[in-house]
Amino acid sequence: MRKILQLISLLCCIGAASLDGKEGVSVSQFPLTLNLVYPGNGILAGESKEIWIGLRIVREDGWHTYWEHPGDVGIPPSIEWELPAGYSAGKIVSPPPHRVSMFDIRANGHTGETLFLIPLSIPPLNSGQELEIKGLCSWIACSHTCMPAHTQLSLKLPVVSKFEPDPHWTTQFKSFWSTQPKEIPKDWKFDARLIGKFLKIQFPPFLSAKNGELDFFAEDRVVLSDQSPLVRKKNDRLEWMLKKSPWGPPLPKEINGLLSVEEGGGKNFYRLKIPVSSNE
Repeated sequence: MRKILQLISLLCCIGAASLDGKEGVSVSQFPLTLNLVYPGNGILAGESKEIWIGLRIVREDGWHTYWEHPGDVGIPPSIEWELPAGYSAGKIVSPPPHRVSMFDIRANGHTGETLFLIPLSIPPLNSGQELEIKGLCSWIACSHTCMPAHTQLSLKLPVVSKFEPDPHWTTQFKSFWSTQPKEIPKDWKFDARLIGKFLKIQFPPFLSAKNGELDFFAEDRVVLSDQSPLVRKKNDRLEWMLKKSPWGPPLPKEINGLLSVEEGGGKNFYRLKIPVSSNE
């Protein structure tokens, strides 16, 4: 019996060791659970390089956090990094958003479990070293009330002579990149015009029959997130009238954001950057 218990203990230790360097310790701070993750057994020794690590956020049912461009309300998750000299972290790359509501105010955010990716630039490392990545993660989570909070996150990555991908996190990272916004096709011609307190967006013919299958998530608070567009058809082209946001630029030169289009049973996101013409 003692030998069986020793074997079980050994297997547990091996299992724990196999996760070392792939997942940081999960921190639960209601209504969120967070940790840092990496899709391999460690950092490959050698030249300076850029690696990607993940921030996993799991939210309790009914709670949300905010996209990098939250809209009328909200603050997105952020990390204040504590990195050794010679290391640097890039901008957090977010998954596409969907509509969330705080006190019936519609905004742009995330629910359930999501992965965010962060690029790290690192100097040359030798096999046998260990890198500890640390940072203070801050966020605001909302449901019927809002809870701002922060916590320390960390991830230890050994430096290895042979990189071995982790099947689960490699798949998750690939899935993340597959859902990132696409560039719009060249034959999709949009037009945006400032008309008083509104911005009018005219869609290309291909999208003009898809009004109920479209959504737009604006960046930089150019238009309000808590609204439904005024819709009309003109010369077989769909037109949306969107109210400008009082927190955005008074005379926007362009409107940027993500267009969500239902295609093939799912949603694809396209990155829009449309110059804005003067008032009619």
